[in-house]
Amino acid sequence: MPSFPPFETCGGTGAALAELERLPALELRPKGAAAVDGVPWSGAHCVDDTAGAWLTAERFYAYGGTRNEVLEYYGREASAAGWRPVDDLDMGSDGRFVVFCFESADRPSLTLSFTSPENLRESYGTEPHPAELLGVDARTWYTWSTEAAADGSRMDCY
Repeated sequence: MPSFPPFETCGGTGAALAELERLPALELRPKGAAAVDGVPWSGAHCVDDTAGAWLTAERFYAYGGTRNEVLEYYGREASAAGWRPVDDLDMGSDGRFVVFCFESADRPSLTLSFTSPENLRESYGTEPHPAELLGVDARTWYTWSTEAAADGSRMDCY
């Protein structure tokens, strides 16, 4: 009978997860972007599915500016911090591209993803207007996140 290597699990990932949660680049955000805290909005956790385990840390924001302003900010600031965009950050005229990824040679990748109140309602089953409580006229909702292998080592985008 053939022997298969064991899949990684979330067991023993606490230290790597804590380190990922403290990644300084996760604290980058445009002036006026309000952090939306709490599950499922932000935090770090290990994902364990049939393909194995990996770590993720997320920050979720409500912002009064536009997607293009957010893209310009992260394109500039992530690059200055040592990450490079994997693809062009231009959203295109139809604005359908909603996920952008940045890679570093020796650190986990960073992902910028945009969503809508409708998607938030569908994904999380909650009314996505916490920004009103934060004092933000939210026109743009986005997640700034990072992912790493279960041992904390870097993962490529996608």
